[in-house]
Amino acid sequence: MPGKIPEIDLELWHKASDAERAPIAAELDAALRSTGMFLVSGHGVPQAVIDDYRATAKRFFALRREVKAQYAIEAAYDGGWLEMHPPGGVGVPLNEGEEAPSAPDLHESFYSGPGHRTGDERRDRFNYPANRWPAELPELRAAADAYTTHMVRVVQAVNEVLAVTLGLPEDFFTSRAQKATWTQNASWYPSYASIGEVARGQFRNGPHTDLGTVTLLSRQRGVGGLQAWTEQDDWFSPPYSPDSLIVNLGDLMELWTDGRWRSLKHRVLPPSPAAPDEELLSLVFFFETDPDTLIEPLAAPVGGGRGLSPAYARRTVLEKLGVPPESIPEAEA
Repeated sequence: MPGKIPEIDLELWHKASDAERAPIAAELDAALRSTGMFLVSGHGVPQAVIDDYRATAKRFFALRREVKAQYAIEAAYDGGWLEMHPPGGVGVPLNEGEEAPSAPDLHESFYSGPGHRTGDERRDRFNYPANRWPAELPELRAAADAYTTHMVRVVQAVNEVLAVTLGLPEDFFTSRAQKATWTQNASWYPSYASIGEVARGQFRNGPHTDLGTVTLLSRQRGVGGLQAWTEQDDWFSPPYSPDSLIVNLGDLMELWTDGRWRSLKHRVLPPSPAAPDEELLSLVFFFETDPDTLIEPLAAPVGGGRGLSPAYARRTVLEKLGVPPESIPEAEA
């Protein structure tokens, strides 16, 4: 059985004394050292806001392809529509023995981000790419904005919990995320009945880690749903709580904690003939930090002692997305 995935009630955390927080933080720290995942409840996001965004995003995915194609992403860091390519292909093995798909993932996505602007067109293009809202569905922008307003609030509350858990000042992460880069992703996973047989080793979303600091996930329960991986447990299905959000730590947080905490490896299983009509729609909020933040791995005993090298936040993300380093604007001091 997998190790315990804790659930943090943000409302209770805010009311708790230092003494009451200590055992909660200890349990959270243990989980993040091995898995990089926990749940948050008491987050204050109205269910109606979640439901509206999910339903509106689904209406976007139901539009004709030629309509959606007007909003197709033009770069890996861009906003807009990411098309699902047809099934096919074979998997290739990873070091741990699981299969990673060389065939395309089986989902469509729509990406949006913050509206920050600096006045420097080149820097804004890489850090805060313009959103591409569909004129055919104006309610999508309103639904996304309502949802992401809550996500920004919740992720900063999570950042405060993480800082306290590390024994750092509560604003350690939030003070470095005043104009943070982030991406809100609505991902639609179509049914087995609509796709048919898939290739061996192909997934709705193949094995990966997230690139940023913290990811907030609103998921739906499914046969072809989320799985996480650790060395001790291999692949397992994390607990599902309809009133909670999942928190995944990303690569930047593993770097920041010098390996004390883990970036969560996870995947979404392929559609299953056991549930041929199952469709899922996940709302995934990928949070980073202020783009020019120099992430200096925390020294032991707070940090994990891996000896990782400092790196600029947004540059690191863009390079992992395949952006040529020479084209990325230099970080400003």
